[in-house]
Amino acid sequence: MNNAESEVKITPLSVKSRMKIKFFNEAELESINEATLTVLEEAGIKFPSQKALKILADAGAKVDFNTHIVKFPSDLVLNSIEKAPRNIIMAARDREELDIHIDGTKTYFGTDGTGTKTIDFVTRQRRASTKADVEKMAIISDYLPSISFYCPLVSAQDVPGPVIPVHEIEAAYNFTEKHIQTETMGDANVARYAVKIAEVIAGGKNEMRKRPPLDTFVCTVAPLGQDSGGIEAALIYAEAGLPVGFMAMPNMCSTGPGYLAGSMVVGNAEILSAITLIQIAYPGSPVYYSLIPGFSNPFTGGFLLGVPQKTILNTAGIQLGHYYDLPVMSGAFGATDSHEPDKWQTGHEVTRGPIMVTLAGADFSVGMGLLEAYTLLYPEKILFDNEIFNYVKAFVEGVKVTTETLAIDEILKAGPGGHFLNFESTKKNLRKLWNPGIIHQWDPVKNDFKEPQEEAISQINWILKNHKPKPLDEKLKNEIRKIVESAERDLIQ
Repeated sequence: MNNAESEVKITPLSVKSRMKIKFFNEAELESINEATLTVLEEAGIKFPSQKALKILADAGAKVDFNTHIVKFPSDLVLNSIEKAPRNIIMAARDREELDIHIDGTKTYFGTDGTGTKTIDFVTRQRRASTKADVEKMAIISDYLPSISFYCPLVSAQDVPGPVIPVHEIEAAYNFTEKHIQTETMGDANVARYAVKIAEVIAGGKNEMRKRPPLDTFVCTVAPLGQDSGGIEAALIYAEAGLPVGFMAMPNMCSTGPGYLAGSMVVGNAEILSAITLIQIAYPGSPVYYSLIPGFSNPFTGGFLLGVPQKTILNTAGIQLGHYYDLPVMSGAFGATDSHEPDKWQTGHEVTRGPIMVTLAGADFSVGMGLLEAYTLLYPEKILFDNEIFNYVKAFVEGVKVTTETLAIDEILKAGPGGHFLNFESTKKNLRKLWNPGIIHQWDPVKNDFKEPQEEAISQINWILKNHKPKPLDEKLKNEIRKIVESAERDLIQ
């Protein structure tokens, strides 16, 4: 492992334009857009929120306040979406060099959330997740440069339900300097406390708008619906200037049609309707697009992630989101139904996602660290994902051709039958080119290579023992603690 005192960093990936992949031509994108607008205008979207219904009705949407169905004129949707900024900042806790700049030139990777179960760090037994697990994984995420932002990987189930999100945010800020992301907030009241914490971290409301240290993504409800608490929480975030994303996950052949394109239309309609609401209420507020459908298990009817159609739709959704000139968050590493990190199924299902979404130009992607369809934390799985990230990094960097890398002088000096380990440049680049983390690790005691999972567990324990994240300023820490305590008094019945 690297020195525990090494500076915390993030490593976004950049792809040369000639390497990027696309699933659709312009005519196909226009067809999906037209189908989506037809669905929005004729079928509509269910918004179970009186606040949202009023905003949309006042803007010219056709609203039925009894059924909560909103039908959208096409012009209202397209004109509203145009107000959304393409470039946004997702700021770190304090250091600007850790900020995420969503500008279409890089792909950032982060953790996924929020699982409900974990394999215990010590006993190795499955149990419900706790706030301490959120803290431990924040430490590990703070250490790994492959992770650019931290979404609490698991739920703090040892605190009262109504205040779980604010406890997770507190735990995250205390143990990592990186940007914090949260999943769907419970409701507007919880969101208000989250915003208060973000304001403390940023140093004020104006500063928070310039460098938002917190974002949230809200899951839509397929087919063609919104979550009441989530949509009202999104309005609170947007009012404060914090980025809000909308994630649609229609399940093909159940909550989505039995066609890839049709499922994209369902998810696209859900996302665009929510972004339309936000841009009507708060024009120009930062939003992002996230379309990551699932697939119905043909044997059980359950939700499947590790199928090729899932990877195709994740990747195609990036191009569709960019068609609307919106920032796009995709999903990659967590797209597996496997139960253990060191299984053929895990590697088979996880590896293809990160390379595909990177080559498609996703602005950022969640997913690192979880198994069993985003529900189970195996602590060491994050190092398996880190290994895959380093492979993807090597792939997208490709072959650099310069006077130095052509190595003409070294080749001429070595000549036929020569050897290149005599050159300092070769020795310097040997580990620079490829430095494996948990594979190819030699055990001198056993006189054999270590098993990857064995090495991953060892490295996880090393990080937790040795890496000390920069402490949050004590004054800010106390202010956040008071906000959490206030939330407990107000929200727990």
